[in-house]
Amino acid sequence: MKLRSVLSVVGALGVAALAAQPAAAQVTPSDVRDLVGARAAGGEAELASRGYVNTGGRSGDDRKWTYWWNDKRGVCLSVTTVGGRYDSIISTPAPDCRGSGDRYRPPEFGSGGSGDGYREHIALVCYGEGQKLTNEYRSGYQWDSDKRRYVPKSGYELTRQDYDTSVTIDIDGARGRIRPAKNMLPPIHSQSDGGWYEISDLDIGRDMIRGQFKLNGANRPKMTIDRRAGRIIIDGLTKFSGTCDPLDGDRKF
Repeated sequence: MKLRSVLSVVGALGVAALAAQPAAAQVTPSDVRDLVGARAAGGEAELASRGYVNTGGRSGDDRKWTYWWNDKRGVCLSVTTVGGRYDSIISTPAPDCRGSGDRYRPPEFGSGGSGDGYREHIALVCYGEGQKLTNEYRSGYQWDSDKRRYVPKSGYELTRQDYDTSVTIDIDGARGRIRPAKNMLPPIHSQSDGGWYEISDLDIGRDMIRGQFKLNGANRPKMTIDRRAGRIIIDGLTKFSGTCDPLDGDRKF
């Protein structure tokens, strides 16, 4: 086979492979992954026992979609049922669980209006994954160079724990705050205002938003939001990266 023909075949295969890829990655939170494939009747009871509340849904010709909200984690799930079983469970923007007529309005913060001019208001929910420091009890064996053999060892060790979660961000003018889901918080953390932490050194630009917040004396993660791509990165002892959606349903941020 000539080289040009080989390259044509390879190119065609590459295009076909790309076409088979999903348009966007969809995340199944770790606390409900085991329910994919479960019977819907038992799955509903399991979701309820894990803190999720059914907020409604809709039906198609061969499948049904229901939405489940977890207030503790700040997570909305879209559950697809096919043939009486859960076909998929994915995270979806919070407004899906609250209805199109229920606009998000954080308590104590304004809605962005000002008597003397425009004040920008940005309300976001960001879904993604990250790591945090946690104490974990471990037992096993460790090499003892003096005894020249493995000896038992147990105790608490400082380790990093992976998680799938979300954060909520509210910016009103020059003020900003962030509400991490509870599974993001380290064992020792500063007192919050109803789960909200103030964003300091807030810098709001046309393309980027930057700031930082204090979880404890040693853990002051820095936050960067790319407004063009809708991506967020939190970098510190607690780490997180994800994609943000506006909680004000009438526009992108």
